[in-house]
Amino acid sequence: LNHFVEERQSGGRIAEALRDGIARLAREFPLVRAVLFGSHASGRATVASDVDVLIVYRGDRRPDDYALAKRIVAVPRLEPHLYTEAESARLALTLERMTRGGVALFPPTT
Repeated sequence: LNHFVEERQSGGRIAEALRDGIARLAREFPLVRAVLFGSHASGRATVASDVDVLIVYRGDRRPDDYALAKRIVAVPRLEPHLYTEAESARLALTLERMTRGGVALFPPTT
């Protein structure tokens, strides 16, 4: 993870690793969006920083969503913040503030 710490706003190598992991997760979850936010997105990360990722998916809450996301995305210090689409709609303003300046991971951009 130390080599990720020096990456800046572009998301750099950590965003690449996350995009790969999120693509794998999308095969298990009907993903709506995923956004890297917090210190890794803003370039303020330290070696102790979590890797904060908002993950929104369609359907009902899955009791195993957190464990599956951690296992499938498999990025050190990953802290997935998982919400169903309905939960995301109810918390739209909060989630918008939380992810402002973040790096979009899903849906994939071309």
